[in-house]
Amino acid sequence: MRPERFLVAAVLTLAACTQQPVARVVDVDSGTPPVDTEPDSGTPDAVAKSTRNNLRFKGPERLTADFAAALELPPEQLCSELGLYPCTTSVHTVTLGGVDPYGSGIYEPLPVTGVTTPIAVDRLALASCSQRVALDVGRPSEAVIFKGLMLDARGRLVDRQGKLVQDAVNALYQRGLQRDALASEVDTWVQLAAEIESSSSLRPGRDWMTAVCFAVLSSAESVFF
Repeated sequence: MRPERFLVAAVLTLAACTQQPVARVVDVDSGTPPVDTEPDSGTPDAVAKSTRNNLRFKGPERLTADFAAALELPPEQLCSELGLYPCTTSVHTVTLGGVDPYGSGIYEPLPVTGVTTPIAVDRLALASCSQRVALDVGRPSEAVIFKGLMLDARGRLVDRQGKLVQDAVNALYQRGLQRDALASEVDTWVQLAAEIESSSSLRPGRDWMTAVCFAVLSSAESVFF
């Protein structure tokens, strides 16, 4: 199996394992969802209930700003099609809930997200994460998220259960979701590293970094507010 195909398969499998559904087709303003129940026993502290119960998709501008801040990348470098056209401000603007008055004559956001919206979100997340991983691996002294992670001669993490891996996962959660990763989530990501290493991936360490970053940034917790 080609590495990029395995990466996608691994992320989809992991999304089910972590019980954090990836954002899919929903109303831009979903109205009033059911009232929150008791906090999940897996969370360290009780979470205050929402007073408005009004879940919203972030849209192109907020997604761009949040991804750029989380990955410490210039917004214009997050994602571009053919290396020329920005994903969120040009190619996928309407798909992500934005407007395009001059190009498409769309002056107001569409009332619901489209079938291709999840694909556009995944495209933005994967391109952005790939950029961050390439920089962190290529310039380890300037790494932002995956600091100090060493790769062996076969491209595997030298110590996938070590503190540096846990620190990297926590940094990603803090930057992308504004919280620490749960112990169960860290364990799941460590297990993913082992699974990628046992696959046919030619660069398992980098593929793992990209997969973790992609799954966190494309999760419902990341793309809704």
